[in-house]
Amino acid sequence: MKVSLRPSLQKFVESQVRNGRYANENAVVSEALRHLMEYQRASAVELRAEIAESLAELDRGEGTPWDAEEVKAMGRKLLAASRRKSMAKRKGA
Repeated sequence: MKVSLRPSLQKFVESQVRNGRYANENAVVSEALRHLMEYQRASAVELRAEIAESLAELDRGEGTPWDAEEVKAMGRKLLAASRRKSMAKRKGA
């Protein structure tokens, strides 16, 4: 398999090998992928735990009812504010 990296990542990989931290470029990429896999696994475990806790709260009657239209309106409001902020940054740049 061939992998193309943007120049900044290529320089980082090369510096890791040059500094003796890794034996070769493949070792750097392999280590990075191992870390990514662990991160994703840990994220999935954390998400499952949060879901389980939320379901337990619902089972105990601790849920809060919500209205879909209210949620949509709040989302639209946040999106509009974000767009205004973005536009202000562009005008100021």
